[in-house]
Amino acid sequence: MEKFERILESIDDPIVVVSQEGEIIYMNQAGYILKSQLGIKQFDELIRYPFSFEFIKKGMSVKGIFKEINKSRFLIDAFPYEKKGLTLLIRDITRFIELEELSKKEGLIITVSKLLSSVFHDMKGPVGGIKGAAQLLKEDIQDKELIDDILYETGRIEKMINEIALLTKPVKLSKVHINIHKVLDDAIKTVEKQYPEVDFERIYDPSLPDLLIDPDYMNRVFINILRNGVEAINGKGRIRIQTGISWDKIYSPKGNKVFIRIKDSGKGVPEEFIDRLFIPFVSTKKKGMGIGLSSSYKIVKEHGGILRYIGDATFEILLPIPERSEK
Repeated sequence: MEKFERILESIDDPIVVVSQEGEIIYMNQAGYILKSQLGIKQFDELIRYPFSFEFIKKGMSVKGIFKEINKSRFLIDAFPYEKKGLTLLIRDITRFIELEELSKKEGLIITVSKLLSSVFHDMKGPVGGIKGAAQLLKEDIQDKELIDDILYETGRIEKMINEIALLTKPVKLSKVHINIHKVLDDAIKTVEKQYPEVDFERIYDPSLPDLLIDPDYMNRVFINILRNGVEAINGKGRIRIQTGISWDKIYSPKGNKVFIRIKDSGKGVPEEFIDRLFIPFVSTKKKGMGIGLSSSYKIVKEHGGILRYIGDATFEILLPIPERSEK
């Protein structure tokens, strides 16, 4: 019997033997860990849940029972055990579901981006013609302000086309080892000059190692997100920039990524926009094009990182800490 218990203890997934009354008869070490993570009440809810199935009441085995507890998702295989008790094999599938959802989102972003890239490629010719004509007209007519307006608008269209192109073309990164706080400070200085009524609060972890990144591209990402925050508070309020080591259980379980959180003092992103934030031309702003976040998402992903909205008016960027061989 001791030999079999050692085998059960070596299994990474929780195994729990429970009576019909909910009394735990046996539980391996993984089960105790899960119990401590969920808490007694939620763990009790999890192991009692299979007893509600009719097939189990009839003494049959049931596999793949799905149960969600505190945003964690589990699959439970239940097997009959003496006098209507059950042996439960519990698997935490939270990480797999979240990665699947992320994969679907990235697939949608890529599909839409390719479509838009094709459309805007055909616009480059006419835009270039308009700009050239306006420059020639500027030399001969008196109403130069009108021509300035034309040049300004065509410049905006060119910028939009270039942003869309960035979404589909591989980003050529020029990575260097650099302190992330230096890149953040450069971005903050750029934005705070334009918005003197915004207080930029820095909460930096001074112990962070240097990261292997492209400073210019990451500067663009930070400026995009900072400006989004400033616009969300109408140019008045506070933007908090915080850094540290991430221990996110999905994306950085080994503490091998740095987080950068940018939080504004506004109301946050409306619920109906959250799932579409990084899709081109989806914007919470009336005059917004919805390109900045999409291109930022692409740049961060090319760095092997994650860009996401975590609620409470906060965007989070996770960037990998270089391996020793990269230093």
